[in-house]
Amino acid sequence: MKNGSLLRRSLSLAALVLPLAGCAASPPVRFYTLAPIGYPEGATPAPVAANPVTVGIAPVEIPDYLDRPQIVTREGRNELKLAEFDRWAGSLSDNISAVLADNVATLLGSDRVAVSPAMGGGKTDVTVALRILRWDCVPGQRVLLKAQWTILAGKERKEVAARTASFTKSLGDQRYETMVAAFDHILDQVSREIAREITSRK
Repeated sequence: MKNGSLLRRSLSLAALVLPLAGCAASPPVRFYTLAPIGYPEGATPAPVAANPVTVGIAPVEIPDYLDRPQIVTREGRNELKLAEFDRWAGSLSDNISAVLADNVATLLGSDRVAVSPAMGGGKTDVTVALRILRWDCVPGQRVLLKAQWTILAGKERKEVAARTASFTKSLGDQRYETMVAAFDHILDQVSREIAREITSRK
């Protein structure tokens, strides 16, 4: 009887210890956020223009497959992989919108650039609507972004520019830090294209 009782106790303890061991072995979750255009060390931002343009950035639209906490990568032609331990720190759409607004403000030298709650809302000289059509990352190979943007100007919100373009960035390794940095680089390129369009219409 004593041996049977000891065996049952040992099995019970093993049942408790094994799940705890599994939890202890799980890697920590890492969180990432996109960053706006940075300045070289010692450099200072461009001064605000005398008559800065007022720009409203409509909330950026992203594909449904990206609208989740996990960073999504592509496996082969049709398969997607969700990184359980590498996640966005908040809403990816909101993060892109905020970084785009920050980048455009920096590039235009304007302190009047902000994310608008709705298309054409508020008193703005220009409204920008950006839609992400594809944002694919193949670990260790490349990041590809296909985006479509529209620029509206004037009180009548007349469409003055509409464009679709693709951008790519090669990856030197499979780290998620490298992928996020590549996203920053591509969003920087998109921001420069949009700022150039706005400047040409002034």
